[in-house]
Amino acid sequence: MRLPSKEQIEALRKEYPAGTRIELLAMADEQAPPPGTLGTVIAVDDAGSLVTKWDNGSGLNVILDAGDRIKKQIMTEDVFNAIQSVRAGGRSNMLDLPAVQRLAYEAGYYGLVLYIADHPREYFHFILYGREP
Repeated sequence: MRLPSKEQIEALRKEYPAGTRIELLAMADEQAPPPGTLGTVIAVDDAGSLVTKWDNGSGLNVILDAGDRIKKQIMTEDVFNAIQSVRAGGRSNMLDLPAVQRLAYEAGYYGLVLYIADHPREYFHFILYGREP
């Protein structure tokens, strides 16, 4: 495997900044999390690997040049955490968009307010299935 150029590394860092949510589609490693596992990109290292914290606790990096396949999620880690916080408060049905937006606004989760406004389909899918479409 050849190391990527500085330009390729910078392009990866722009495409997958820290906090980017991803879903694993396939990974060529016997210790890989199962397909469908969600995770958060922590950084892109100097070898072009996506340093990832998987929601199941795994810390295995994504190596796109080695055939690992992922799907980038629209939801950021901040929005994900805001959803979890509003849900944990138990003050609203999570499918009642105006109520969730009001609670998010009151709590200062402005990113969640905008995410629901801009991506209602993805929000509903996440609430129902635990991941974006």
